Amino acid sequence: MFEFFIKKFIKNPEKTDDPKVREQYGKLASVTGIFLNLLMCIFKIVVGAISGAISVLSDGVNNLSDVGSSAITFFGFKLSSKKPDKKHPYGHGRMEYFAGLTVSAIIVLVAFQLCKDSIVKIVNNDVLEVRPSPFFIISITVLFVCVLIKFMMGMFYRYVGKKISSVSLTATFRDCLTDCISTAVVLACMISALFLKNIPVDGIGGAIVSLFIGYTGVRSLLEVASSMLGEAPDKQLVNQLSDFVLNYSPDVVGVHDIMFHDYGLGRRFIVLHVEIPAEGDILQLHDMIDNIERDVSEKFHSITTIHLDPVLTQSERVEQLKSAVLKAVKAIDQRFEIHDFRMNEGATHTNAIFDLVLTHETKLTAAEIESRLKDSLQEEKNLNLVITFEHSLV
Repeated sequence: MFEFFIKKFIKNPEKTDDPKVREQYGKLASVTGIFLNLLMCIFKIVVGAISGAISVLSDGVNNLSDVGSSAITFFGFKLSSKKPDKKHPYGHGRMEYFAGLTVSAIIVLVAFQLCKDSIVKIVNNDVLEVRPSPFFIISITVLFVCVLIKFMMGMFYRYVGKKISSVSLTATFRDCLTDCISTAVVLACMISALFLKNIPVDGIGGAIVSLFIGYTGVRSLLEVASSMLGEAPDKQLVNQLSDFVLNYSPDVVGVHDIMFHDYGLGRRFIVLHVEIPAEGDILQLHDMIDNIERDVSEKFHSITTIHLDPVLTQSERVEQLKSAVLKAVKAIDQRFEIHDFRMNEGATHTNAIFDLVLTHETKLTAAEIESRLKDSLQEEKNLNLVITFEHSLV
């Protein structure tokens, strides 16, 4: 059903990697949200104003805030699709994060105001007077239809959000689900008011609705803020990249120090180090690296930079020492890794030079790790460890 709707308004909807197509998806979702939320807002405010139910009015105001949220999302997608310029060479893709942050902040503010008004009603024991009438039946029907509409909107936002990997639409999807629960609570309060004449069910319902709205807003706020700070890339994506490069050519000995910098779809930067045989032809190997950069950029829709790390691959002594060091490292923590292993063997001592990749969870200090390694490698006479400690960025 959603596919049919999308094909009516978007050209080449399958090309979700195209920033222009992605912008069309965002605009379609935003305009749909503006229209439907405005419609529900009008109906609920009319019902709430006539019946005097603050819970219904609160739900209507929530829909009005959703109209503003959809408008912000619309302009967020429009601005994020702008091309890079002199002042913003990495593009404007992160504008979508600011849109999501603004939407989340609005949700939190609306929740606070609704909660305050509802508490006042509870404290004052302001009881909602409801009686069976044609208007009451219409009101109940309107609220029930709004629950169905909001649920379908949520499923649409979820579908589009997954399709184009949008943080702002994912936040809006959660808001829709919360709105479904909120309106269902309001509906239950309206019906309950027929029987509970001396209890401020309207104020209680409004308070419950505001708590649901507030929870959604805070959760979305934290998730968007986390994305803006820079999250670790998806593990599956990292594995795909690593496997692609490692299997590109027999001359690729190893891959490490992978970094992802995300500036929005189409503006992803990938930096990685590739180990190559030090004994090989540097010009041929450099040409191979150029080819890998180009192919990775095309496959992963990124701008890719690769640093060459030459390593000795035909020295038994280097391989023997590297194996001994790796065994000692794994004895400390199986998750630790080493790379860029080199050896300088002199008349009085041997330098084993390498980078040691730690986990973020480790409690050991660099000095403690180095001490344990020296104890484990005592059989290697006159061995000096030159270690660069680092943490994985993926």
